[in-house]
Amino acid sequence: MTGWDREWLEGVSRVTAAFERLPGSVRQDLESQARGMVAHKQAMQQLVGQVDAASHCAGCGGACCAKGKYHFSSVDLLVYLAAGQPLFAPRFDNGLCPFLGEPECLMPPGYRPFNCITFNCDLIEDQLPRDEVARFYRMEQELATRYAEIRALFPARNMDGALL
Repeated sequence: MTGWDREWLEGVSRVTAAFERLPGSVRQDLESQARGMVAHKQAMQQLVGQVDAASHCAGCGGACCAKGKYHFSSVDLLVYLAAGQPLFAPRFDNGLCPFLGEPECLMPPGYRPFNCITFNCDLIEDQLPRDEVARFYRMEQELATRYAEIRALFPARNMDGALL
């Protein structure tokens, strides 16, 4: 087991324990917020799907994914837990983003981290109509608010930052 594997397991254990300690009413609120966040991310993905973003990403080999690492946050894990979604096993041995599988991300779009769901390369963004680009960035701001609302359910700064 690598240091990253150990750190991942410790982070998952810490967040899972905090989730399990939540009072029922707070957990229900979190479950509702998690459903809203997943739907919001899926809507963002559908917006870029208008220009067939997936084929553009496949064409360049997902260069942004290859460079991005460790963006999965405590809040992202809380959304998995609240939704009852089975957690994936990161691949710390691939030399790339540990959440990059073959041939694509290990996470469905609605569960991907903030940075992953909000990044659009110029190739994708240049093909979107101007009003859709503006809509996408409004959705990004709304998503940041959703993250803050979930973090606010926990003691100050307890769920900030990346899981690793």
